[in-house]
Amino acid sequence: MNAEYHGIYAALVTPYTSEGKVDYKELQKLVNYLIEKGLDGFYVNGSTAEAFLLSEEERNNIIKAVVEANAGRKKVICHVGAISTDQAIGYAKNAEKCGADAVSAISPFYYKFSEQEIIQYYQDIMSATGLPMFIYNFPNFSGFSLTEEILEKLKQNKNLIGVKFTSSDMFLLEQIKTLHPELVVWNGFDEMLSAGLIMGADGGIGSTYNCMPELAHKVYDAFVSGDIAKTHKFQEKLNQVIKVICKYGVFASVKEILEMDGFAFHGVRRPFAPMTEEGKRELQKIYKEVIVPNR
Repeated sequence: MNAEYHGIYAALVTPYTSEGKVDYKELQKLVNYLIEKGLDGFYVNGSTAEAFLLSEEERNNIIKAVVEANAGRKKVICHVGAISTDQAIGYAKNAEKCGADAVSAISPFYYKFSEQEIIQYYQDIMSATGLPMFIYNFPNFSGFSLTEEILEKLKQNKNLIGVKFTSSDMFLLEQIKTLHPELVVWNGFDEMLSAGLIMGADGGIGSTYNCMPELAHKVYDAFVSGDIAKTHKFQEKLNQVIKVICKYGVFASVKEILEMDGFAFHGVRRPFAPMTEEGKRELQKIYKEVIVPNR
């Protein structure tokens, strides 16, 4: 089962209508576009999707729309994380009902939950469905960092399949993969994709892969072929764009670039700030100089 999960997955952004509602048709258009561009799968309702700015109904309808558009062609992982265990279980059951291949969850945040409470949260979600689970390790946002000891306890549940590793602690990534080679480990920070792959990651899940699918896959393909110099070269190109994207807001920037390819996303939800005119100009420039030539 684990060998099925590898490559480059887009952490899907959420398109909106001009009235600020989720645009499910545009989302399905994006799914088809990214499959045509060669991506290997999708991570749905994660940080990139502005998940915690979406209603329960929207999150449930988004996974339904993605699975429908994907039509079994690629793997679909649904993020179900929430502060409330019951809410997370509800998302997981809906994902299973809709036909997602796996679920993932950020650790419960805001309140300083104990290690045992976090372990129980994951055990409860994993026991609620038959779907495989990817632990979402994102200490910068959640305030909780996965450890080898915690992973060892979570492995007692047969549904644990791997980790989405959004951290710069490459030593921990390597240790997880070395000590638990049967687990799938996803690199989370796009700007460190090549580093993650070298340290043992099976692939990458990222925001910027929505708007640079070809370039991200070139990093992965070069690594798989054993050409580290070329891997580094493509990572440098990727990072030229990521530097500008981070300057003007990741989600707004990714959507702005996709609009250059004919999509209509209508920005981000408040309190995220809309794209500035200066940002649009700089993104247009990097789009022409780096993204288009590397397709």
